[in-house]
Amino acid sequence: MNATLKQAAHSLSVVKIILFALGCITIFVAVAAVTQLLTFWIDNQAAKTVAGEILLRMPLTVIALHLFAVKVIKAYNPPLIYGKPVLGNLLKWTAIAFILPLSVGLFYCLFNFMEPFSHTISLTTTGQLGIFITWVSISISAGITEEVLFRGHLFMIIRNRCSVAQAVFITSFIFGLVHIVMLPSFTLLDVIIVTAGGTVAGLMFSMIYVYGRSIWYVAIVHIVWDIFFIGKITAIATTQADANKIIKPFKLTTHSEWLTGGSFGVEAALPSLVLYLLVIGILYKLIDSGKSSDETRIRG
Repeated sequence: MNATLKQAAHSLSVVKIILFALGCITIFVAVAAVTQLLTFWIDNQAAKTVAGEILLRMPLTVIALHLFAVKVIKAYNPPLIYGKPVLGNLLKWTAIAFILPLSVGLFYCLFNFMEPFSHTISLTTTGQLGIFITWVSISISAGITEEVLFRGHLFMIIRNRCSVAQAVFITSFIFGLVHIVMLPSFTLLDVIIVTAGGTVAGLMFSMIYVYGRSIWYVAIVHIVWDIFFIGKITAIATTQADANKIIKPFKLTTHSEWLTGGSFGVEAALPSLVLYLLVIGILYKLIDSGKSSDETRIRG
């Protein structure tokens, strides 16, 4: 990645950067839509998810973005995106990946802002296995494809003209904006919360990428975070019916928007934001002090 960050200044116009970025996002969405069409006939939810997310969407997204970069953008170097992961670093980031969501959960439990939500109808072992396979598959696919898109291709495109700091902020802001479509409601407050939360989360992921010089470290953190927060393995339920469909359900004991994260959830709540900012600050100091490559300094 050292050499690939030394791209020719202003080699892409602003118009081309916008068009290429929109092209990448369009490919990302189109592949997801095609995957849904190809798997609609599968009745078993776990099998459908594995086939759609792991066997189709994930590889097709990576391949389609790769071909778009090679054939259309023509300012593309895979090492800039994927880097060379080191086993020791993979293990380190895997440990950190679990520490982050567990820290948020521990905060809520210690201060009694969250408590277990008991089942009234027990899930069968088969049901639990199906839920686990479904949401792990979705998390793996989302973590890898979103990182390849945002911290990979979009970062590469924007970095072609902008500084590292500008590329980090712009891709993170886009990351926050696209999460608006995941909102169950669209009040002004919810839009602000999810955009702010998504942007700060994106900044954290971007800093991991800049520091680690490999998309795989970021993907690991993203995957594990999603396993804990986006599915029904461990989740916060608002009704008993929801709780009965979650392997390990919890419920919040607070109604404060600062702690609930509005309709988006605790990913955009204040404790998560503080955690994101803490990781960002640590990585900034490490990068700025020269413990990462000189070519990846945030001011570059």
